[in-house]
Amino acid sequence: MEHMTEQRAVIAIYLRLSRESDDSTSLETQRSFAHRWLLAHGYDPADAVEYIDASVSGAKPLEARKGMAALMAARPTVVVAWKLDRFARSVSDFLRLVAWAEAHGASIATTDNAIDTTTATGRMVATVLAALAEWERNAIASRITDGHATRRSQGRWSSGRPPFGYRIERRDGAAYLAIDDDQAAKIRKAVAALVNGSTVAATARLTGLSEPQWRRLLKSPTLRGQRAHKGELVCEVDGITPVKFAEPILSAAELLKVRERMLALATGQDRAPRRATPMCSGMAFCHRCAGKLNGGTSDKGVPLYRCKAGHVTIYAETLDSRVESEFLTTFGSYAETVIRLEGGNDLSAELLEAKEQAERLAARMATAGPLMLGTLESLAQDLEDTHARLRAAHDPDVREVQVATGRTMAQAWEMYDVPDRSRLLAGMGLRVSLHPRQLADRLTITWGPTPEEAPEAEWDGLALSEAL
Repeated sequence: MEHMTEQRAVIAIYLRLSRESDDSTSLETQRSFAHRWLLAHGYDPADAVEYIDASVSGAKPLEARKGMAALMAARPTVVVAWKLDRFARSVSDFLRLVAWAEAHGASIATTDNAIDTTTATGRMVATVLAALAEWERNAIASRITDGHATRRSQGRWSSGRPPFGYRIERRDGAAYLAIDDDQAAKIRKAVAALVNGSTVAATARLTGLSEPQWRRLLKSPTLRGQRAHKGELVCEVDGITPVKFAEPILSAAELLKVRERMLALATGQDRAPRRATPMCSGMAFCHRCAGKLNGGTSDKGVPLYRCKAGHVTIYAETLDSRVESEFLTTFGSYAETVIRLEGGNDLSAELLEAKEQAERLAARMATAGPLMLGTLESLAQDLEDTHARLRAAHDPDVREVQVATGRTMAQAWEMYDVPDRSRLLAGMGLRVSLHPRQLADRLTITWGPTPEEAPEAEWDGLALSEAL
């Protein structure tokens, strides 16, 4: 508890504690030593006023501490603390406290008698001890920083929670990252959905991560078993080769496809049709002007297809239902097949990684001295050989193979949403012509070549065959 009076304090006891749980330097321990010091120097502890900073770091400036600021405003004649580090942990802060004491005729002391500014010798000793305290603090911080850097260069995990997809594994008394099978399976499932037309937000839900977390993970080198520190890829001592922290969850080619998909979404390319878009949008035309029918609504809010020139309109449900009936009648009994890519050896991602390594090597060689130049030239030759092998093996040509899904087109239709149905109809070459109201049948529906008319025809990713 902080005791304050309006009278000028003659004796001040300064108590500071960084953490409440630190029993070795508890406030009660500090208070007990301060009382002993006062008694030993002829002061009555009952006359002392306590100024307390609980849960306050010694690195915090003097004026930013509530207790110390109140002490300095009270201008006591004697200020006593347990040890030097209770006052400050930097030379500049402690010297400012000494200057304040001299300006106001106050003495500063510690209960271990290491500090006593009533004498010139005491002031000199106080300055030296404060400098040593600051040096020790900086040395500890430097050792911690160097330790983290060493562990990073060795591919070890420094501290904190592992990134999503990995777990901490202890080996040889050190911490390393290993693949978490459950989390990695979620990542691979989400990535497969993303590159096949889903969005970052939708696939984030498959992982259990928030969208920003998922986006940051996909943009980082983590899923390749690599890490970045302060925005830079962590490399080995040569400054070129990335340090391998763990086995990769995604291949270079898979991660490249993810980045390309994210770029397409960001730039508006390959964006899935909005659900509000009519099913036959872009495939329905006015018989009179041959213009495409646009979506819209009637005065009562009923969805419509309408000619832009105002020649014809029709309820969307009427046209869509007719198209659905025609499609199921014509193609419903056929088996659904999809086109899968097989063969080929696309090493584009590996070639890109080799290029990035070459750029880092070139930057290193530009500033290297004669001693290191030979080693870097040897690395450059190895990299050239690697790049040549990749170029020789790079064969991105693939073949398309039709694979049956086990469903009929009628069954598939029931499972598709509106955008999927639209893509299917477009692939089938649908064209709908809308005639004036005077005709009994206002709709003319035609399709692209049927399997019977052109057995070898490609159906834009969908192939049909008779269901057995």
